[in-house]
Amino acid sequence: MNGKIENVKKELEDEMKVLAEKQKYEEAALIRDKIQAIENISQKQKVSNISLNDIDVIGIARNDLSVCVEVFFVRNSKMIGREHVFLNELKDMETAEILSGFIKEYYLTKEDLPNKIMIEEEIEDEEILSEVLSQNAGRKVEIKSPKKGEKLRFVEMAKNNAKVTLENKMEDKYDILNELKEKLNLEKFPNKIETFDISNISGTNIVARNVCITKPER
Repeated sequence: MNGKIENVKKELEDEMKVLAEKQKYEEAALIRDKIQAIENISQKQKVSNISLNDIDVIGIARNDLSVCVEVFFVRNSKMIGREHVFLNELKDMETAEILSGFIKEYYLTKEDLPNKIMIEEEIEDEEILSEVLSQNAGRKVEIKSPKKGEKLRFVEMAKNNAKVTLENKMEDKYDILNELKEKLNLEKFPNKIETFDISNISGTNIVARNVCITKPER
């Protein structure tokens, strides 16, 4: 790529959009995977510029249906992995509330704790959580929200990855709808799917249930 990662990504993103518009979803998904691979390479290059060891970086993305929390694991100045979690029914919560709840759920019972957790904005119980995590680890564990420099850019990168992960999840849903459209020979995507289940005992005591699923807006 001759160091022109952003240019290559832009070209691939444009190509992916064209394929998606033509409903060539499998080909678009392959381009999506290439973009993800390029981002992985870029992340590993950027990690080497962070001098601190044992850092977790948390990024959040959301839409009207779900929240995606992405965690980067940096150990000995190298990114050794990442993990994402989808959280539903939290769209009305503030980002700080989601971060606080996630840290409590994810780290309070975790044995292998980092020296520092970097998040995108400050949380009210930051000091208390830091103290509790430090006691659990037997050493100092900080929770910080960087405001500038390489650390801030790394948090933004985690946020961007969370956004891509969330978008991919939504695209997968549309791939399923497209397959259903083709199987049923429909002219357009189904906007609503209704199913009925009716049971009875020898023709009496009839019980019926209806489940309705509507297509989410993009």
